[in-house]
Amino acid sequence: MTRPAASLAIRADGDARIGLGHVMRCAALAHALLDAGHRVIWISRTPQSIPARLAARIDIRSMAPDTVEADSLVPALAALRVNGLIGDWQTTDPDLCRQLRQSGIWLALIGNHLGGAEADLLVHQGFAQTPAGDAAGICSGSAHILLPPGYAGLPARTIKAQVKRLLISLGGSETAILDRVLGALAGMPRLANVDLDIRRAAPRATALPECGLLDALCAADLGILAAGTTLHEAAATGLAAIALPIAANQNGRARQYQALGLGLSLDPAEPGFETRLQEILGDLLDAADRRQSFSAAGQASVDGEGAARVAARIDAMISRVPAQPDASHSTAIAGPPS
Repeated sequence: MTRPAASLAIRADGDARIGLGHVMRCAALAHALLDAGHRVIWISRTPQSIPARLAARIDIRSMAPDTVEADSLVPALAALRVNGLIGDWQTTDPDLCRQLRQSGIWLALIGNHLGGAEADLLVHQGFAQTPAGDAAGICSGSAHILLPPGYAGLPARTIKAQVKRLLISLGGSETAILDRVLGALAGMPRLANVDLDIRRAAPRATALPECGLLDALCAADLGILAAGTTLHEAAATGLAAIALPIAANQNGRARQYQALGLGLSLDPAEPGFETRLQEILGDLLDAADRRQSFSAAGQASVDGEGAARVAARIDAMISRVPAQPDASHSTAIAGPPS
């Protein structure tokens, strides 16, 4: 007998203030769960940031900006009769996670900075495995990086002798570091014949493209990128890059990126940042062999199948969880946007 599909909720937001990485990786996982036959409900304070094609496949529930999640989330999930929740918060609340699990809701958490919160499954996002490795309740390492389907099965990148196109993208959140980068590049005569593809954060979150910066990453010969989700995408496409941690929670990923030979990293907080950026970039412009090494290592590390692997793990775990009983609807979490 074929078991019934599960009903799974995702809780994630994204905008120019907190960035869009939470939404991008949850969208990748949502597609994989849908392809596996499950129902997906997305609860968000920023429903407009959910990619349009995904939005047409799922049930979106808007959460009012002033909603207190500790009071509303559990009854809302019970009313929706979900089997489990996938949470990807900017700041994870351990008490809320404990409340969710005590109510009988199966819980998965995505991210690397979870504040000690406990869950049935932890999905870390990084190039290297956590010390616990791939344990029963943990998905970690490059095999579990959550990327949209477009990043799977990409061909090996062709490396040009000289860089002709430089992609500069510091993520979906606004940062003054971008202007510092552009100021440093303005003082480099060697970039006169290089096409600069500069991506600024949108002041207001709009529906994201399904595959993020895939086309831009494939078209570029080198990147200067924030050490967030875009760095994972760059590795999958084989784009050599200089990783800039623009927030404290990106420092570890930037260090992994360089230590594993996927590219280089440079901390904007260090003295002489602009000068060092000019030096490192200048060295890479004509260093085709070095860019080739980074490219091959990136594509060998990140194959774009991580979302399917995590979905399969959730599928196996959630099959043992009973459906939630009905409950009163929360007025703080509305139905699909009109």
